Amino acid sequence: MADLTSDSPGQSARSSGVSNVQVFGYGAGNFGFALLGLVVSVNLQFFYTDFVGLSAGLVAWSLLLARLFDSLTDPVMGYLSDRTNTRFGRRRPYFIGAAVPLALAFYFLFSPPIVDNPAEHQGYLLFYMLSLYILTYFIWTVGAIPYYSLGAELTDDYNERVKVIAVRESCALIGLLAATILPAYLIYVYGGVQGYSFMGAILGGGVAVFLIIAGVLSRERVEFHGRPPMNPYAGWLATFRNPHFRMLLVSFVFSSIGAAVPAVLIIYVSVYIIGTPDWWVELIPGWMPTWSYYLLVYFTSAIVCLPMWNRTAQRIGKRNTWGVAIVMSTLTSASCWWLDAGSVGYFTIILVFGGSAFGNFLAIPPSMVADVIDWDEVETGKRREGNYFAIWAFTTKFGAAVTGFVALQVLEYVGYVPGQAQTELVQKSMLLMYSWFPAACYLLSALTLMRFKFTSSDLKIVQRQLGRA
Repeated sequence: MADLTSDSPGQSARSSGVSNVQVFGYGAGNFGFALLGLVVSVNLQFFYTDFVGLSAGLVAWSLLLARLFDSLTDPVMGYLSDRTNTRFGRRRPYFIGAAVPLALAFYFLFSPPIVDNPAEHQGYLLFYMLSLYILTYFIWTVGAIPYYSLGAELTDDYNERVKVIAVRESCALIGLLAATILPAYLIYVYGGVQGYSFMGAILGGGVAVFLIIAGVLSRERVEFHGRPPMNPYAGWLATFRNPHFRMLLVSFVFSSIGAAVPAVLIIYVSVYIIGTPDWWVELIPGWMPTWSYYLLVYFTSAIVCLPMWNRTAQRIGKRNTWGVAIVMSTLTSASCWWLDAGSVGYFTIILVFGGSAFGNFLAIPPSMVADVIDWDEVETGKRREGNYFAIWAFTTKFGAAVTGFVALQVLEYVGYVPGQAQTELVQKSMLLMYSWFPAACYLLSALTLMRFKFTSSDLKIVQRQLGRA
């Protein structure tokens, strides 16, 4: 059992039984974030290397620098959100206000200037991509940190928190499904660069609409308003004194790194290793490339399995449930080593199990963070969801930035050439990064998670001390 203090700040009343309108209204915002997030994570680097003509090495530097800058803004945004006090709340004004600017930045990110000879304009293209990428993720942070922080405040119930996060991530997965089909269709209809530009406009508009819907339908608890926050970076340091969060975060970091490289490389693997079989060209509509199909299988599996993970968490606990998914991710990642030309069916089976584990990854760990935030409130008398989820976002972004940078630098080093058949060295390097590296990261995540001990019984004790039993 967790080590708990006996002093009770008693600063707020217990809240549970949040309405379905609020749950689904809040979740709608993640549909919007997912529309953009998938395309940026999966399509952006392929778009700039194979369509715009920027070298893989420079794209890698752009990804790294933009994400590092973005990660530094997370604690500031968490601090500002925690200290905001308006009649509309301290979270909602930010993600409503970010809606339209985020849509515009996303559109221009996928509408770069087209030059006749990209090799002679590498510096110009790099500057454009880096500037728009930084702007897009800065606005993203302004909306996302308050949005995800709000999810930890809606209810105090251990199992209801899983429901809130599961609905939010179900909306995200539906958004991801839309983001797998729309880009492929628009690129096919409008062709190449123009298709990506149309996609930026449509998906950007979508995120604005759904963030506004989330802001209108969500509600905030007034008892959390007006509490004095810590300095943003002091608040970060204070969260690391929470032993339960430290252990949870380390496990999450390993899993995030494990998931980052496949997100960067899935289109490269589908195009340059598995390829497009003749039977696919004959039977499947032209607007559905193989990479879009793979993403569709992956995210559909995640959606279908989310209710199962919710029920499993209620029976065996959140930690054990997440552990099962990490083991599944380890095995499915390692299995990718044997991908080769034409192995569409084999990869489909892998993605069904991998997608199921991904659904767990989206829903269970964030609800565990909400639980350990209550422990922190007992210790400090403060609610710092903004700090906690700023750190959570920072680890995801930092892991994606570093691993994506390394993956693209490796491709550049081993001789990757856009639009051409790749050498055996390039293909083996892709498969190694896509399979054994993530598998090793997931294994480390599982070993770390075994040391996490905060249970539903511990949460009940904590909430009794807070006067919310």
